Amino acid sequence: MPSKLPDDVNLAFHDDELLHALHALAGGELTSALDFLAATRDQPYRRELALDTFAYAGSPILPKLLAAAENDPDNVHLLLLLGSAQAAAGWQARGSRRAEHTTDDQWAGLTDYTQQARRTLLRATELDPDDVAPWAALMAVALGAPLATREPAEIYNEVHKRVPDLVNATLRRLQSTTKKWYGSEEEMFAFARTRIADLPDGHPLLAMIAVAHIEKHLENYRAGGNKIKRLWRAVTYLSKQRDEVNAASDRLLAGADDHPHSQWGHQIFATYYLEADKEQDKDRLAQHMRRSGPTPMRWPWGYFGNHKEQFAKAYKTSGLAD
Repeated sequence: MPSKLPDDVNLAFHDDELLHALHALAGGELTSALDFLAATRDQPYRRELALDTFAYAGSPILPKLLAAAENDPDNVHLLLLLGSAQAAAGWQARGSRRAEHTTDDQWAGLTDYTQQARRTLLRATELDPDDVAPWAALMAVALGAPLATREPAEIYNEVHKRVPDLVNATLRRLQSTTKKWYGSEEEMFAFARTRIADLPDGHPLLAMIAVAHIEKHLENYRAGGNKIKRLWRAVTYLSKQRDEVNAASDRLLAGADDHPHSQWGHQIFATYYLEADKEQDKDRLAQHMRRSGPTPMRWPWGYFGNHKEQFAKAYKTSGLAD
């Protein structure tokens, strides 16, 4: 029987080999995950997805990963597993609430684990300088606890010059440009619009436009004024942005779902259309939900409540649950 996976592991993909390795890792068996990473050295998109999933399956077995790395300190795939798990442990220690609601102990946990992850992953970059994977994993470190505000941009530059359209690394860079992290509304939208301009149809990073407008929507709600004014700003904002989001949505829907992160791209757009809550978007919401797979991502559904409940609500709202 497969091992029980932690609730924060991303399962929005269709890759049986990855799923097998993921269950094995969660059960404490490292070989399958290491073999998967070795086999995907020249498949950067699939490899990035694997490390993102292995990170949260590996954080509960950090002592085992640390012991294995001590016995085999120059095994680059083992370092990738360990560093990703350390970065995930840092985010788990911090929690998901905004900075003003994060305790000193939570910040300390984030800082400690991300310092460990940074050392581990930088060692991996030394062992395999051309590999994009350790730099992509370092984006989680640079976003959560950067050495300086310029670190996310510097790490992303290393990603970009190796694989310019790597999905989660680019989404983390987009996050770092937001007002709530280290940037501004202007920087966030400029980054999103520039990065999607030349993407092919079907590329999941087309969802960056939806992400940017979701982030602005949330900032509108948090802005000053009484609750009614904040809610009105938030509700009306998304409905006014649909032309730009629809254009990007059309480009994603026009392509094949053959990217490891395709389901995530559709779920991001579905999050936007569910929150915009317009009857004319119901068919578009249904199109994205049909191609979202059966398992919800925690982000960005979790912005608006329990991710599983939001996902189920989207199915019902789109009419697919009837």
